[in-house]
Amino acid sequence: MSIRRRGVFALLALFAWVVGSALGTLGAISPAAAQAGVVIGKAHAGYAPSLTGDKPLVLLVVGSGARLGDDVEHSLADSIHVVSINPAKHRATIIGIPRDSWVEIPGHGTSKINASLVEGGPDLLIQTVESISGLTIDYYALTTFWGMSQLYDNLGGLTIDVPFSMHDSYSGADFEPGVQTLDGKQVLAFSRDRHSLSGGDFARSENGGRVLLASLTAFRKAFQADQSSLFAWIASGMRNVKTTVRFDEVVQLAYTCSHINPKGVINIALPGTTGTEGTLSVVHLSSEKDTIFADVKPDGIVSKKHIPPSPTENQT
Repeated sequence: MSIRRRGVFALLALFAWVVGSALGTLGAISPAAAQAGVVIGKAHAGYAPSLTGDKPLVLLVVGSGARLGDDVEHSLADSIHVVSINPAKHRATIIGIPRDSWVEIPGHGTSKINASLVEGGPDLLIQTVESISGLTIDYYALTTFWGMSQLYDNLGGLTIDVPFSMHDSYSGADFEPGVQTLDGKQVLAFSRDRHSLSGGDFARSENGGRVLLASLTAFRKAFQADQSSLFAWIASGMRNVKTTVRFDEVVQLAYTCSHINPKGVINIALPGTTGTEGTLSVVHLSSEKDTIFADVKPDGIVSKKHIPPSPTENQT
């Protein structure tokens, strides 16, 4: 299978489960390996979501903060995005949840939302997101720093329209504005930069959504050029990704995502304010989050009147 074809599977899976599921393209990862870098699963066993009509398909996409040797499924969550897809309208909403959001974690009291992954793995993080959103998560994807970086290197990079200057020694981001192709390490740096952004973690969440949109754009371009190899791409990835999702569901997800137009995807970060809880620096989410989630719940699409201001709109 060509790198190009493997790359298309990568981008397909990246948006279907959104980040990193196509690490299977690397070919050397055991499905059962703890360090696979990518875990894909159903949020609720035995539940088969509809992939047609206006009822949304909801994906939880998590970047694990694990380092090599750490437990990927029980480390602090470094990024959290909810992707709600309307199959009938071929539209979607990406909602970034700041990792430091101060929330109630079921059975564990109040803490930062990223701690729920440490305390109870993906299951507890799913419960936490469902409790604050009122949404039902259908699938989840968990990836890692090395997984994301290797993914894009195998794809030959990702073209992103960098919206403003970014210079952050912590993440390694060092970009001037404009359309450019970033390698894997640079994509990771772009998505993790917060120190050089006036919007902090809110802007960082929005930039994570920008990566997803750039990935979808690249996937659709490649998929439209060569649709016949879809099953081969999926089979290649499924042999090497740790997942409990059935092959036929993967195929259905693939076709669903192939019809999503990036222009019909709205990318937002939940609004709020920064503050402290004891010695911890945290994010207090605004009550607007309830309005946003309630608006998205019926059909997966956030109304224009409920789109919060971009945390990076005044960035220079």
